[in-house]
Amino acid sequence: MELNREHFRAIIFHNFRRGLSRQECFDELNSLYSDKAPSYSTVKNWYNEFNRGRCSIQDESRAGRPKSVVVPEKINAVRELIKQDRHVTYREIEASLDIRKLFRSIPKPLNNSKKCTKYDKFSVWNGIQINNAMPFQNTTPPTFEKHLGKR
Repeated sequence: MELNREHFRAIIFHNFRRGLSRQECFDELNSLYSDKAPSYSTVKNWYNEFNRGRCSIQDESRAGRPKSVVVPEKINAVRELIKQDRHVTYREIEASLDIRKLFRSIPKPLNNSKKCTKYDKFSVWNGIQINNAMPFQNTTPPTFEKHLGKR
Protein backbone atom coordinates (compact mmCIF):
# COMPACT_ATOMS: atom_id res chain seq x y z
CA MET A 1 0.00 0.00 0.00
CA GLU A 2 1.35 3.39 -1.02
CA LEU A 3 1.18 6.01 1.73
CA ASN A 4 -0.08 9.44 0.73
CA ARG A 5 0.12 12.80 2.49
CA GLU A 6 -2.91 12.19 4.67
CA HIS A 7 -1.49 8.90 5.94
CA PHE A 8 1.74 10.62 6.96
CA ARG A 9 -0.25 13.45 8.56
CA ALA A 10 -2.19 10.88 10.61
CA ILE A 11 1.08 9.34 11.79
CA ILE A 12 2.44 12.80 12.64
CA PHE A 13 -0.77 13.62 14.54
CA HIS A 14 -0.53 10.31 16.42
CA ASN A 15 3.08 11.05 17.39
CA PHE A 16 2.05 14.58 18.41
CA ARG A 17 -0.65 13.16 20.69
CA ARG A 18 1.84 10.64 22.11
CA GLY A 19 4.00 13.58 23.20
CA LEU A 20 6.97 12.91 20.93
CA SER A 21 9.13 15.86 19.95
CA ARG A 22 9.38 17.01 16.35
CA GLN A 23 12.82 15.43 15.98
CA GLU A 24 11.69 12.11 17.51
CA CYS A 25 8.71 12.02 15.16
CA PHE A 26 10.92 12.78 12.16
CA ASP A 27 13.47 10.13 13.19
CA GLU A 28 10.73 7.52 13.59
CA LEU A 29 9.22 8.32 10.18
CA ASN A 30 12.64 8.33 8.56
CA SER A 31 13.61 4.98 10.08
CA LEU A 32 10.33 3.34 8.99
CA TYR A 33 9.80 4.90 5.56
CA SER A 34 13.29 6.24 4.64
CA ASP A 35 13.03 8.10 1.30
CA LYS A 36 9.21 8.15 1.31
CA ALA A 37 9.04 9.96 4.67
CA PRO A 38 8.14 13.66 4.78
CA SER A 39 10.88 16.19 5.44
CA TYR A 40 11.67 17.65 8.85
CA SER A 41 10.14 20.96 7.72
CA THR A 42 6.86 19.20 6.96
CA VAL A 43 6.83 17.52 10.37
CA LYS A 44 7.63 20.85 12.04
CA ASN A 45 4.86 22.68 10.15
CA TRP A 46 2.27 20.05 11.06
CA TYR A 47 3.34 20.10 14.72
CA ASN A 48 2.84 23.88 14.65
CA GLU A 49 -0.64 23.42 13.11
CA PHE A 50 -1.59 20.87 15.78
CA ASN A 51 -0.26 23.18 18.51
CA ARG A 52 -2.61 25.89 17.18
CA GLY A 53 -5.54 23.52 17.71
CA ARG A 54 -5.98 21.99 14.27
CA CYS A 55 -7.27 18.42 14.40
CA SER A 56 -7.97 17.82 10.71
CA ILE A 57 -5.41 16.14 8.48
CA GLN A 58 -7.23 16.96 5.22
CA ASP A 59 -6.12 19.78 2.96
CA GLU A 60 -8.03 23.00 3.39
CA SER A 61 -9.74 24.50 0.37
CA ARG A 62 -7.67 27.09 -1.46
CA ALA A 63 -8.38 29.99 -3.75
CA GLY A 64 -7.77 29.41 -7.41
CA ARG A 65 -9.19 27.27 -10.15
CA PRO A 66 -12.14 25.22 -8.90
CA LYS A 67 -11.70 21.47 -9.30
CA SER A 68 -15.16 21.18 -10.83
CA VAL A 69 -13.97 23.09 -13.91
CA VAL A 70 -11.07 20.82 -14.79
CA VAL A 71 -12.93 17.59 -15.49
CA PRO A 72 -13.20 16.05 -18.96
CA GLU A 73 -17.01 16.37 -19.04
CA LYS A 74 -16.90 20.13 -18.44
CA ILE A 75 -14.03 20.64 -20.90
CA ASN A 76 -15.90 18.75 -23.63
CA ALA A 77 -19.10 20.67 -22.87
CA VAL A 78 -17.26 24.00 -23.22
CA ARG A 79 -15.78 22.84 -26.54
CA GLU A 80 -19.24 21.89 -27.82
CA LEU A 81 -20.67 25.28 -26.81
CA ILE A 82 -17.86 27.05 -28.63
CA LYS A 83 -18.34 24.86 -31.73
CA GLN A 84 -22.04 25.70 -31.78
CA ASP A 85 -21.53 29.43 -31.37
CA ARG A 86 -18.06 30.92 -31.79
CA HIS A 87 -19.24 34.19 -30.26
CA VAL A 88 -20.42 32.69 -26.97
CA THR A 89 -19.25 34.72 -23.97
CA TYR A 90 -17.60 33.55 -20.77
CA ARG A 91 -20.68 34.53 -18.81
CA GLU A 92 -22.97 32.48 -21.06
CA ILE A 93 -20.71 29.43 -20.69
CA GLU A 94 -20.55 29.91 -16.92
CA ALA A 95 -24.32 30.21 -16.67
CA SER A 96 -25.13 27.21 -18.88
CA LEU A 97 -22.61 24.85 -17.23
CA ASP A 98 -22.85 26.22 -13.68
CA ILE A 99 -19.15 27.11 -13.55
CA ARG A 100 -17.80 30.05 -11.61
CA LYS A 101 -14.75 32.02 -12.70
CA LEU A 102 -14.28 30.20 -15.99
CA PHE A 103 -12.12 32.98 -17.36
CA ARG A 104 -9.37 32.04 -14.88
CA SER A 105 -9.23 28.46 -16.13
CA ILE A 106 -8.80 29.37 -19.81
CA PRO A 107 -5.24 30.40 -20.66
CA LYS A 108 -4.83 33.77 -22.33
CA PRO A 109 -2.92 33.96 -25.61
CA LEU A 110 0.42 35.76 -25.54
CA ASN A 111 0.70 38.98 -27.44
CA ASN A 112 3.96 40.26 -28.92
CA SER A 113 4.94 42.29 -25.87
CA LYS A 114 4.59 39.24 -23.60
CA LYS A 115 6.56 37.07 -26.01
CA CYS A 116 9.42 39.55 -26.09
CA THR A 117 9.66 40.33 -22.37
CA LYS A 118 11.87 37.37 -21.63
CA TYR A 119 14.30 38.61 -24.27
CA ASP A 120 14.30 42.25 -23.10
CA LYS A 121 16.85 41.84 -20.30
CA PHE A 122 19.13 39.77 -22.51
CA SER A 123 18.86 42.28 -25.33
CA VAL A 124 19.67 45.21 -23.03
CA TRP A 125 22.88 43.56 -21.86
CA ASN A 126 23.92 42.70 -25.39
CA GLY A 127 23.04 46.11 -26.79
CA ILE A 128 20.39 44.75 -29.18
CA GLN A 129 17.14 46.56 -29.79
CA ILE A 130 14.02 44.42 -30.26
CA ASN A 131 10.92 46.03 -31.81
CA ASN A 132 12.14 49.50 -30.78
CA ALA A 133 11.44 48.52 -27.18
CA MET A 134 14.92 49.49 -25.99
CA PRO A 135 15.69 53.21 -25.77
CA PHE A 136 19.41 52.74 -26.30
CA GLN A 137 21.40 50.66 -28.71
CA ASN A 138 25.00 49.48 -28.96
CA THR A 139 25.88 50.61 -25.45
CA THR A 140 27.77 48.70 -22.81
CA PRO A 141 26.04 48.22 -19.47
CA PRO A 142 27.47 50.54 -16.81
CA THR A 143 28.58 47.65 -14.59
CA PHE A 144 30.97 46.38 -17.27
CA GLU A 145 32.55 49.76 -18.14
CA LYS A 146 35.16 49.51 -15.42
CA HIS A 147 36.29 46.16 -16.84
CA LEU A 148 36.15 47.10 -20.51
CA GLY A 149 37.24 50.71 -20.27
CA LYS A 150 35.49 53.72 -21.82
CA ARG A 151 34.59 53.52 -25.50
